[in-house]
Amino acid sequence: MIGWLPWLLVLALGIAVTVLMVKLRRLEEQTSPIQRRCEDLSAELQHYRSLLHYTMESLQDAVVLVTAEGTIVSANPAASRLLGKGILGQTLLQRTLCYDLNLLLTRCVQTMRPQHAELRFPHPHPRTVFVRILPLPTAPQAAGSNYLVVMTDISELRRLEQIRSDFVANVSHELRTPLASIRANAEALLESPPDDPAVQQKFLNTIVQQTERLTRMTDDLLVLAKAEARPIPQTQEIHLSGVVHSLVEQLRTQVEEAQVTVVIDVPEDFVVCAQRDQLEQILWNLIDNAIKYNRRGGQVRIQARKVPEGSEVVVEDTGIGIPNEHLERIFERFYRVDKARSRAKGGTGLGLSIVKHLVEAHGGRVWVESELNVGSRFGFVLPDSRTESVENAAAS
Repeated sequence: MIGWLPWLLVLALGIAVTVLMVKLRRLEEQTSPIQRRCEDLSAELQHYRSLLHYTMESLQDAVVLVTAEGTIVSANPAASRLLGKGILGQTLLQRTLCYDLNLLLTRCVQTMRPQHAELRFPHPHPRTVFVRILPLPTAPQAAGSNYLVVMTDISELRRLEQIRSDFVANVSHELRTPLASIRANAEALLESPPDDPAVQQKFLNTIVQQTERLTRMTDDLLVLAKAEARPIPQTQEIHLSGVVHSLVEQLRTQVEEAQVTVVIDVPEDFVVCAQRDQLEQILWNLIDNAIKYNRRGGQVRIQARKVPEGSEVVVEDTGIGIPNEHLERIFERFYRVDKARSRAKGGTGLGLSIVKHLVEAHGGRVWVESELNVGSRFGFVLPDSRTESVENAAAS
């Protein structure tokens, strides 16, 4: 009997091991789907994390995550572009110096409701920004609440709105002056003695002059409206020398009255790629201005050369020049350095704006250099390739 005891123990141990193996196999069969589900959930979570990361990276709006005190704990690249680099760990107030933004965050913290406002950030550079702040739900064991701050830079939008508002105001002002003059002279004409032709002729001459001024202004407004629409011009190869000589001949009366000398330094075989009417409009405005704002005995020089970007044309004068503070705005609609002088010369204040928009419609660029009481240089560059011109105009 004692001899069989070891064998019985071995048998019992074998049965126990077998039962344990069966249970382990069953447990493994039961846990395998859970493991696979966990792996699937982990992969799905990683996918959504990547999607969120790429979404935040591609957003044009600045997005930051802040604490209740305004400390930045996370930010996307757009936020770094708006607020500057190295913003993590700093507060919104430190990065923007905008106390209204701090008050907006405080209101969101106190009410736990989304807040929004249009604010002006003085730092790191002046910007008009539309800000939205949203409280984020947090787990009960979380150390503190977080808040999502979304900032949209609307500086360019507000600038364009201001330009449009100024444009409407300027148009109203520019039209009111000749209209008032026409009305005043018409009323005076009605009240003038019918047997005094000299007085009537004086009033009629003034009415005709002001009507011509209105006509020039409306014509320029129509040209500018077409230029701003940026239709892609049907360009062709044009010999520039012939166009310049023709325009100078048309301006011969103004040249003689101003007593200036016009020097044309354009090779006979110089070719530009442009729409002919628009090229003439560009050159007419630049040459006409160079004559108008020159000094008696001065000189106007028209030059052309090839540059890596294409064909460069420069109109240089020895006139009164433009103060540096006005150069940035010289191509704006109705912007005048000397309003009284411009009106006396018959200008509408739209010529340079027309030049800028027509050049850009060709895919080119325009520039100006000037020194007060020395003279000015207005230049533009047009691409030589028709394809390049069309592509640049469409892209802009």
